[in-house]
Amino acid sequence: MSKSPSQTTVMVVDDDQAILHLVAGILEGEGYRVLQARHSDEALDLSAAYKDEIDLLVTDVKMDPFMTGFQLAQCLRLMRVEIRVLYISGFVEDEMVRWEVENRVATFLQKPFRQQELLEKIRKVLA
Repeated sequence: MSKSPSQTTVMVVDDDQAILHLVAGILEGEGYRVLQARHSDEALDLSAAYKDEIDLLVTDVKMDPFMTGFQLAQCLRLMRVEIRVLYISGFVEDEMVRWEVENRVATFLQKPFRQQELLEKIRKVLA
């Protein structure tokens, strides 16, 4: 059985402050516990410091010059094997991201998206 939103922690990572706050606000409004990071280093530090389970990573595909969303997901999976991933982006050119999406290791949501699309996709990934 799926956890309720109040029992679910979602890490949102996006270098676009507006998108980061929008997604976090939507999820918090639905009752999810939300961790926010602006780039990969911040996300990794936050994950290391956060002692409870992180159920879902919502990450932009292209974030910062150091790491893509795919690489971030790989790093987090080393520490948190059960973490699920939802990629968000205005475009997908990374072959590994496409492979993950096609092989159902992760899910993808095209920007721009509506609030309801985001929530439906998250419920599906967490189910």
